[in-house]
Amino acid sequence: MPGPNDSRNIIGTAPSVIAALALAAVGSRMLSSKRIEDENTITDRAVSSEHSFSDDLLSAPIDKVYLFTFPRAHHVHNISPFSLKLETFLRIHNIPYEVISTFQFSPKGQIPYIRLNSKEDGTLIADSNFIIKFLSKKLGIDKTEEHFLSSEEMAVAHAFTRMIEEHTTQIGFYYRYALNMEKFCSAVIPLDWFNHNNSLTLKAWLFLKFWKRIQPIGFKKKMRYVSFGRHTDDEKWTISCQDIQSISDFLGDKKYIFGDRVTTLDCTLFGHFAQFLYIPIDFPQKKYMLENCINVVRYVERLKEEYWSDWDKIV
Repeated sequence: MPGPNDSRNIIGTAPSVIAALALAAVGSRMLSSKRIEDENTITDRAVSSEHSFSDDLLSAPIDKVYLFTFPRAHHVHNISPFSLKLETFLRIHNIPYEVISTFQFSPKGQIPYIRLNSKEDGTLIADSNFIIKFLSKKLGIDKTEEHFLSSEEMAVAHAFTRMIEEHTTQIGFYYRYALNMEKFCSAVIPLDWFNHNNSLTLKAWLFLKFWKRIQPIGFKKKMRYVSFGRHTDDEKWTISCQDIQSISDFLGDKKYIFGDRVTTLDCTLFGHFAQFLYIPIDFPQKKYMLENCINVVRYVERLKEEYWSDWDKIV
């Protein structure tokens, strides 16, 4: 079984040259995000935003949702908190789904994305928030939440989602990608990513090889263009922990974030906080939660026990 650094066994002759060309090709595809399988076929059927939710699409039956995301990972099931959020949403609402492991990104350059009813040519919807909005509208979940959540609570949900996804988690990404990429990959990437009897083995190796090289560089550059990226690392940890503290204060001793009924925001918080709590690297945010926000730790555990009874069996 070839390992992630065993390029000769996977690629064959002249491994360094061929690997370099392959990595460049994979990198170009990942960075440009211009195609997955066949650009014209996929783009024509892709739903680009919530404004593309046509009446025909909303009225069509859903037999199954095909969730395209990274292969399963150790400890946290998915290295994408957005995928974990979305899969939790599917579980909570008992929506039939099947996970399709992939390293191919949507036309938007995003993972996860879904297809409806057919994994080959079903309508493609990308962006976890757009996907949840679509499924909520189609299945009436949005009306249910609007019925028992006040307009103030809906505003809180929107604000907390933006804070977690565009601030707290981005600082977490900086910690794991820019500063601890090797430790992160060693902790979460299973060996069976490289033990498939199909092309996923080569794709996994190429993806990981390229990703481990380019992600730390790319994320350090990205941090130069956001306001919080200009702070010292200790200042980054402090402001991200302030985010977590605000959620802890709002949660209090409630079962879920808004009381006794689970909502979409709970899916979001679970998907992101699970990354901090369950990936075995020394996130400053994890230390802060364990020392100062034990209610958040118990809240994440409670959601895992209720909706992920197979958590310890999947990988």
